[in-house]
Amino acid sequence: MQRYNFIVVGGGAAGPKAAAVLRRRLPQASIVLFQKEELLSYARCGLPYYASGDIESLSKLTQTAYGVERNQQFFENSRGFEVRTGCVVESIDRQGKTIQVRDIENNQVFECSYNKLILATGASATLPPLELPESERIRTFHSPSDAEAFRKLAERGQVGNCIVMGGGLVGCEVAEAAGGLWGIDVTLIELQGHLLGWQLDREMSELAHIELKRQGVKVLTSTKVTRVLLSEKETPIVETDSGESLATDYLVIAAGVKPNVDLPKTCGLELGESGGIKVNARMQTSDQDIYAGGDCVESINRLTGKPCYLPMGSIANRQGRVIAENMAGNDTTFNGVIGSFMLKLFDRNIGAVGLTQRAASELGLQSSAVWGSFSDRPDYYPEHNSYTLKMVYQTNTGRLLGLQSVGAGNVARLIDVFAVYLQKEGTVEDLLDFEHGYAPAYSEALDPLYHLACMVQANEKGQSFVCPGCVGGDDSTLLLDIRENEEVEESPLTGVLALNGRDVKQIPLGEIVNKSEGISKDSRILLVCKRGARSYQAAKILEAKGYERVDILAGGLQSLGG
Repeated sequence: MQRYNFIVVGGGAAGPKAAAVLRRRLPQASIVLFQKEELLSYARCGLPYYASGDIESLSKLTQTAYGVERNQQFFENSRGFEVRTGCVVESIDRQGKTIQVRDIENNQVFECSYNKLILATGASATLPPLELPESERIRTFHSPSDAEAFRKLAERGQVGNCIVMGGGLVGCEVAEAAGGLWGIDVTLIELQGHLLGWQLDREMSELAHIELKRQGVKVLTSTKVTRVLLSEKETPIVETDSGESLATDYLVIAAGVKPNVDLPKTCGLELGESGGIKVNARMQTSDQDIYAGGDCVESINRLTGKPCYLPMGSIANRQGRVIAENMAGNDTTFNGVIGSFMLKLFDRNIGAVGLTQRAASELGLQSSAVWGSFSDRPDYYPEHNSYTLKMVYQTNTGRLLGLQSVGAGNVARLIDVFAVYLQKEGTVEDLLDFEHGYAPAYSEALDPLYHLACMVQANEKGQSFVCPGCVGGDDSTLLLDIRENEEVEESPLTGVLALNGRDVKQIPLGEIVNKSEGISKDSRILLVCKRGARSYQAAKILEAKGYERVDILAGGLQSLGG
C-alpha cells in the first residue's frame, strides 16, 4: 500500500491549488493528486470562447501565463507533487484512512493511505427531468468534449440553427458563442420568467433580453421543454408546453450544475442544505482529517448567514489555498461568499454582486432600490460607453445589499468596489465618502456609486423615482420628455415605449421654466430624459412652481434599452 501525507482527489481548480501551496509550506511532505480526466487545471470558464472560435485551441485553456501547459509533468516538475491522471477514487475508508483507486486504462484497483485527505471532486451538469435521445447533437456544456463537439460541427457548417435550453450564465454565453462568430440562428429557452434570474431582477434582465434580440437571438421565457426527440435526419426536435415543436440542428442543455458528492456521501460525510459537502470556515468536513473545496462544497452567504451553492473558479482557487494553509498548521479561514458575477453578452457587459431585490424580499429584509444610467468616462472623451445600474439597500439601516449592472461600459471596477463594501457591511452613507481614482480616460469626476447614494437621499426626502420595469403604455400619467429636439428626432419615444395613446408632451429642460404653464397642476407627471439626471433638475423646477405629483423615470430611457 502506498502511503502519503496528503492525498488530493480532483484536478480542477481547488485541488491543484491546495497541492501546490502545501508543497511550498511543507517541502518534505508526500503529496499525490488523483484525477479521472487527462486534462488538469484547465480554465473551464473559457470553454464558451473556445466554442465560439475566439480561442484557437483547447490547449490555451491549460497553459500558464508564460505558455507552458499545466499537465502531469508540469505539476510534478514545477510544483513538486505527484499526479496520477486516468484514476478514479472509488471509496474512502475513514476509519483506516485509506482510499481505493481504480486505474481506468488497466482496470486495476489499488489502495493508498493518507494522513489528511482533500476532496475537490467538482460538479457535473444538471440534466432536465426528460428522456433525452442519444445523439452527438444533444449535449450539455460543461466539459472540453462538449465545447469541442459543438465547434467541430460549427466549423463544418453543419449547424445552421441551435437551441440553448437554460437562460443562466452558461446559457447566455453559449448563445453568444453560437450566434457571434458562427452566425448560427439561436433560440434561447428559459423556464423562469426572465433570464439570469439568480443574478438580475426582472427590469435589469430585460436589458440583457433586448441585447440578445438585437443580435438576432430568439428568446423564449416562461417556457418549459416537455419533450426532446430526433427527426428522421437524426437532428433534435424540441417540444414546449406552449405547443411549439422546434426543429434544430443542435441542442445545448445549460440547466446548471450540481456538486459531485457521491464519494463523500457513501463514506458518511455530512452534506449541507444546498447539496454540497458541508465544511466549516477552515474548509474542514465533518471528518477532521478530510477537507473539501471548490464546486463540490456548500458555502455560506456573508450577507444572509445562510448556506448556498456557488460554483465559481475564482472561489475554488481561494478555498484551495485556505485548505493548504490549515493542513500546514496555519490558522486560516474562508469567510463565505457574496456572489460576484460578470458576463460578456455580445456588446453588453453584465455584472452583479450581492442580493437582488427579489432575493432580499424573499429573505424578509426591508429593502428598496435606486436605478441610474451613467457613462464610464466623460461624454466628451472619445471612447466613453454607458451602463445602467441598480443598487439594492436595506431601508431601515441603510446597509448595502446588492448591485446590478448592464451596459456597454466597463462595469467590472464598480462590481469589485461594491463587493468590498458588502464584505465590510457598508452603508449608503459610506458611498458618499468613496474616493475613486479619477482621470477622464478612466472615469467621471463623480463616481456612479456616489450618484446612487445621492439618489437614495433624494428618495428619502420625498422625490419619487419610478422603476424602469413599471413604465407601462396605458397609464393616465402625462409623459413629459425633456430631451433636446435633436435627441427626440434621433430617438423618438415610440422606439422605446409602447405609448398606446398615452398623453405625451416634449419640453426641453432649458425651456421648462417658461413653457410648463400649459400643464395642469393636478396632472401626474412622469419626467423622461436620456439617463435621469436632467429629470431630477426638471422635478425641482416643477416642484418650485407648485407641481406636487412629479415622478422621475429612474435611469432614463437608457434603463429601458433606449
